[in-house]
Amino acid sequence: MDIKDITPEYLYENGINPEGMVFGPNFYPYNPKLKQFSRDLRNHGQMSEALLWKCLKSKKTGYAFSRQKMILNYIVDFFCKELRLVVEIDGSSHFSAEAQAKDRERDRQMQVLGLRIIRVKDRDVRDDPNGVASWLMEQFKELDKEE
Repeated sequence: MDIKDITPEYLYENGINPEGMVFGPNFYPYNPKLKQFSRDLRNHGQMSEALLWKCLKSKKTGYAFSRQKMILNYIVDFFCKELRLVVEIDGSSHFSAEAQAKDRERDRQMQVLGLRIIRVKDRDVRDDPNGVASWLMEQFKELDKEE
């Protein structure tokens, strides 16, 4: 799926309401109303996000990542455009049945855009950020082979 092929019509056909979203040939559609919240999350995010960001930023992995990226009506923790990959850190708030249902719908919508999702546990990142980053780098290599 090429970004320029993602139109409001395509989203409607796939059960996603594109109302209020910004579209462009070089970025994934997003809701501009999330811009300030995204900035706030970058500046005042969770400890596990800051720990993992130290491992992902500045192309230390060989890939460029964005933090707190707006996609559709969501803000994803980390995003790599080159790999079409979303990395999410799931804390305890993600473990309820209701939260898992929301995460499944969010993942479905990301997959409609041709994106892949990797979820890691907050506790794992806090306990061993470098270990999680090493595991992620192995995943990135596998995803890169699929391209």
